Amino acid sequence: MELCYACANPATSREHVPPKCLFPEQKDAAGGADFRHNLITVPSCADHNFRKSRDDEYFLYVLVTTITSNQTALEHFQTKLARTIIRRPALANTIVKSGKECHIVDSANGKTHNAVQVDLDGERFQNTLELIARGIFYHHFKKRWMGGLRTHADWIVFPSELNSAEIDANRVALANSVDALLANVPKQASSPNVFWYQVGELPPLRCLIRLGFYGGSKATAFFGDIDILNKQPDF
Repeated sequence: MELCYACANPATSREHVPPKCLFPEQKDAAGGADFRHNLITVPSCADHNFRKSRDDEYFLYVLVTTITSNQTALEHFQTKLARTIIRRPALANTIVKSGKECHIVDSANGKTHNAVQVDLDGERFQNTLELIARGIFYHHFKKRWMGGLRTHADWIVFPSELNSAEIDANRVALANSVDALLANVPKQASSPNVFWYQVGELPPLRCLIRLGFYGGSKATAFFGDIDILNKQPDF
């Protein structure tokens, strides 16, 4: 009997990792591109599949409205998500009601962009990102990870925090360090415009996994003793 990729409950289905909703249907893709071939699936219980569909949808909204995302994300927003907003506007309204205009400086090239800042449901977002990381770990290593796990999304900023400048500097430094560490590690992907991942070693941790969504939206999952990670900020 197979067990769920994220817990010890018996698996009742297969879960797409990352969620299938991130991958545009052919009718919505430019040129009829097939983004849904060879998608990753893992054994899952009901709690970690069907009952989290609204959280998956929230995660998708965050990704496609992020300034670092690519043209594929924009097309997905203009087609599938536009129809979803018309049918079920509650989630979109909840997200945008806290929005306010702001200016974003691209840390890679120094360019300033006009944008809208919205409040993030951090717990909801992190839970989804963590489940994706656990699913990719299961897919790659063929076993569950039940130890320490920390995830960091490169593109999430905290402008309202008193030490926002320090947080932002640390965010950029961490992202650059991970990219340098994995510079020669091949990206695993069937549809790299939507999602790819890299697996790297980071002793004494078990490993780290780099997750890429829609081009420029990247996150890192660290698998291992978090206390050890905290004692070793430079790598």
